[in-house]
Amino acid sequence: MKRPWNTYSDYLVSRYGQRVYRVSVDAGLSCPNRDAAGRGGCAFCDGTGARAVHLREEERDLEKADGILLTDKCDIAGQIERGLAYIRRRYRSRLAMLYFQSWSNTNAPVERLKTIYDSALLHHDFVSLIVSTRPDLVPDQVCDLLASYITPDRDVWVELGLQSADDRTLSLLGRGHDCASYAAAAERLRARGIKVCTHLMILPCYEGAGAAAGSARLVSECGTDAVKIHNLSLCNGTRLLDDYRTLGCYPVLSLRRHVETVALMLANLDPRIIVERLMSEMTSQRCVNPRLFPDKREVLEQIAVYMEERGWVQGCLR
Repeated sequence: MKRPWNTYSDYLVSRYGQRVYRVSVDAGLSCPNRDAAGRGGCAFCDGTGARAVHLREEERDLEKADGILLTDKCDIAGQIERGLAYIRRRYRSRLAMLYFQSWSNTNAPVERLKTIYDSALLHHDFVSLIVSTRPDLVPDQVCDLLASYITPDRDVWVELGLQSADDRTLSLLGRGHDCASYAAAAERLRARGIKVCTHLMILPCYEGAGAAAGSARLVSECGTDAVKIHNLSLCNGTRLLDDYRTLGCYPVLSLRRHVETVALMLANLDPRIIVERLMSEMTSQRCVNPRLFPDKREVLEQIAVYMEERGWVQGCLR
């Protein structure tokens, strides 16, 4: 069934002739928004750094500060081999994208970053290098380094965590950057031929659906190539969960509101932008609320039906 938005799977098939899968690695670069002891960070951060589930030894109780970081002793080479073996076994695919997913993967001197990227790219002919980071961690020198990895056979993507187009919301989240920082970072990256994927989060505790639609319009204006949209999840070990327990209640989206808000965001998103994700996926050990979202495919189906009932397609309300 054709979706009323520009799907990532369609893009991959168009670009490579088949589906391509990511090999996620953790370079251990942490985040400058946390202190040396691992405290602080964004209000929604549970200390896992968005580490891929298959790279965790186990899901453990994150209530205690000293149990927050989920790490193992596997080096980057071992992580890559593990990931390649997985996609070969499960998907019978050799094409792969190298994805520096965890934490802020430009949070180091350029010389160290070059060593990390160079070494990782030796292990396979990856068709893409994907680096996840923050808008305030991509100065010109880093952009130049990343651009040096672009070849006719390899794309370079940078995933920028914006979350909201409202500076007040960013301040409440403790993001440590503003929207202007994001816009400047996106411009620097795209000027060098680097593709940009922007992370947005639906934040009912701080803003309404109209603001979420505004975020979609902002990233469209800034020329992002792709987006990932996440629902807010209250996870163990976060400041948001502390607020939730203190106040006795905290607004998180019901499934119906999530479907409505995502549809509104898509209707305000430039139709050329690739949509990589439309909901978060959390393990039950991490997520306290909401716990009632169904399987991802069912959520996507509900979004598609909601848009079709209204005659909406991506970008129709811009």
